[in-house]
Amino acid sequence: MDKERFRLQHVLVEDERNHGRIELYEDQNNSCKVVGKRIFRSWTLESAEEFAQAHPDLLESPWKEVEISLVLGLNKSQAKNGVCRSFGAFQDHEGDILLFMEYISGGDLHDLASRCSNKPGPEREQKVWPVVLSLLRGVRCLHSAGVAHGDISLENALLGPDGEVRLIDFAASATDVWVQGTRAKPSYQAPEMHKNGFYDARAADLFACGVFTYCLACADYPWKCTRPQQCAAFEFFMTHGLTAFLQKRRVRHSDGSRG
Repeated sequence: MDKERFRLQHVLVEDERNHGRIELYEDQNNSCKVVGKRIFRSWTLESAEEFAQAHPDLLESPWKEVEISLVLGLNKSQAKNGVCRSFGAFQDHEGDILLFMEYISGGDLHDLASRCSNKPGPEREQKVWPVVLSLLRGVRCLHSAGVAHGDISLENALLGPDGEVRLIDFAASATDVWVQGTRAKPSYQAPEMHKNGFYDARAADLFACGVFTYCLACADYPWKCTRPQQCAAFEFFMTHGLTAFLQKRRVRHSDGSRG
């Protein structure tokens, strides 16, 4: 890693779930702040092959995240369509991988949705629609490039200063159209993931976009999970359809009650 180019400012957050941490750097070449996603060597191991051998049943891979982020994010035109711009990936003297991406302040969309002062209703929905349209443009760009994200959620989306959504965390991404296995967070998982067969990874992304939209508009999840017979709300949706679900579903208030 070029320490003269990338100068560490401070640690933004410890990212134990992803076996690393998020750091803020100053990029001397581009005169801008960038985020360094540090992934510990203890997790990545020495290579993608060694990681796959150590975790044969794991669908997420830090090596995949780095590869996809670089393939899509180093291209400025792609970065403007749903992907954070990348500034390279390097290995430091301890063997940790550092993936450098554009710095977007303000937190992810989960944080922004939680802080939004507008209650669920027409005014909030009016603000949500441009964000949703930006997300869909970004997902279409990914799919056109032959990539399904695999883990679309509010937590994996940032809102750039230009008002466009940037998707992050490609560890669960897929370059095959037909895939197997359960990806994504429980509320966002397409129901076909639980049928033990092949499913269209792009269609699963679009299901997650629908949940994303509901979460952004209502500041709540539509259901806890999509596994069969494990969530009454999702079972009602599957039995009666979206219109009946929206008519019956009550919005959660700030005090936790529904009405």
